[in-house]
Amino acid sequence: MQSNVLKIKRTIFAILLLVLFTTCNKKSDFKYQITIELNCIDSKTKQHRVNKFDTIEVRKTKFNIFTQRYVKVEEYVTNSEGSVKIKVDSTQEYRFLIRGPYVYGTANFTEAFTKERLKDGQKVNIEAISIENR
Repeated sequence: MQSNVLKIKRTIFAILLLVLFTTCNKKSDFKYQITIELNCIDSKTKQHRVNKFDTIEVRKTKFNIFTQRYVKVEEYVTNSEGSVKIKVDSTQEYRFLIRGPYVYGTANFTEAFTKERLKDGQKVNIEAISIENR
């Protein structure tokens, strides 16, 4: 009887230690958080899209066993200068999409395309391709 109680106590202690170790090994979000600036650039003029207030959708890469997905994280609206500052995790891979009236564009910032990670204070230019309404 006493040995069964001792086995239960050991099992509970082992489970508590396992939970403690798994929660302590996670990265801190603040340690890898950086600020970047996303700029909307017109593909024809190569200038900032001033006073257009485009929507920039930020997607994060999620890997499964066999597939890779881009999960929507947040949407931002550009300011009057055609840019927006956001905070992201420097260890993650991102895809930035521009949506607006008659405009689309995308920029991939993953190691597969750029061979580097995002840095603090970095400016990412996204070319906006305009669709003529007919």
